[in-house]
Amino acid sequence: MQESIVLVSRGIFLITNILLLYIFLTPRRPLWFQVTAFSVTWITIYFLRGILQTIIPDPFLLGYMVGSLYMVPCALIFKETMNAKLFVFFMIFSLSQFTFLIFLFLEQLLFNHYVGGLVLAGLLLEAASLPLIKKYVSPYAGNMIAIIDQRNFVFTCFPLLSFVLLAFYGVQRTYLLSNFIPLVVNTLLILFTYYLVATAIYQTMRNQQAEKQLALQHEHYRNLNDSINAMKIMRHDLRHHLVTCLEFLVKKDSAAAEIYLGQLCNHYDDISLPKVCSNQIADALISYYLKAAQEQGIIVNTNLHLPGNLGIDDQDLCVILGNCLENAVEACSKMPPDQLRFIDIKTTIAKNHLVIKIANSFCGSVIHQDDGFVSSKHGNNHGMGLASVKALTSKYHGYCSMYCEQQVFKVAVSLKLPETVAESRSFSIP
Repeated sequence: MQESIVLVSRGIFLITNILLLYIFLTPRRPLWFQVTAFSVTWITIYFLRGILQTIIPDPFLLGYMVGSLYMVPCALIFKETMNAKLFVFFMIFSLSQFTFLIFLFLEQLLFNHYVGGLVLAGLLLEAASLPLIKKYVSPYAGNMIAIIDQRNFVFTCFPLLSFVLLAFYGVQRTYLLSNFIPLVVNTLLILFTYYLVATAIYQTMRNQQAEKQLALQHEHYRNLNDSINAMKIMRHDLRHHLVTCLEFLVKKDSAAAEIYLGQLCNHYDDISLPKVCSNQIADALISYYLKAAQEQGIIVNTNLHLPGNLGIDDQDLCVILGNCLENAVEACSKMPPDQLRFIDIKTTIAKNHLVIKIANSFCGSVIHQDDGFVSSKHGNNHGMGLASVKALTSKYHGYCSMYCEQQVFKVAVSLKLPETVAESRSFSIP
């Protein structure tokens, strides 16, 4: 009976940890490859455990060693960088190990021997909490992974050290209250540290987004003020323009009058600042990049339906639109002047989702990384924008797809709207 409980507990422990990997990471391989990779690893560990039992008699130490081999399919299946995979793998392994050790200690303290029932109950409780982890924990963990995914190996060391610390308690196998209390306290400190790191990263990202959003609004208001002042000057000078046109017509020089009026209309178009959508934040952001694109001779086509109240955080919307448009303008600016430069922006609300589609011409050269794309900008922020877009689409239970088609780069982002907003905002682009 006890052997059956042990086998079931191992199975639940393994399945729960694999599901947690899929909550925090993104697979890049087909399903058959994923099943094969985990199956081959499980078979390898099964035979390896039998071989090593005579050399390493401690079952806990043996379990930690062979269990680490699951890092191999993790590295092969998921698309994040190795830093992010190591961070997530050992974070999951260490926290699942904590659940196992807590209930194992409780069993030993209550019954003075291993029964297995409490351990099994604890693992089932962890498995039952997976939906809550996906809903409430994964968005914050996604921000951490987005940072680690690019440049911070230091963060990877923390879950690895946490795993070693908890493994130390497991290998000791001294089930006393004097060991149980430090185990709980250390684990709570580990969890609190994860919370502090996630909160700090989240707040830092929001502050950066707020600063960028404020700068864009200031730029938009400055352009608006310049446009208003220019219109005042033009209205003041309108009498002189009318007198000039009248003089051309009196002299029956209609060609000169037509040229003069054409120049006047072009001047009016240059100083006007059109409103692109009803959403104030998006209007400021898109207007900024419209102006930047026009200054570089890029043709911009828009078909926008962005109402004011979307139920999406303004800063999150700024990050998604800003990064996509910035990359689009950058890609077009690198094209030879004799080639067509264009950006198409479309937004719609359909089936309870805000859908954003951006297509732009580019020179035909893109940078691939882990079955995805990264921008070609240099410096520490290389690839950070697209990682932020992907993290935010996950936060809003949507999707983000990027692909190339005949020297046209296309991005499609879908964000799930709150039900109350979605019902009143249903719209589609023909």
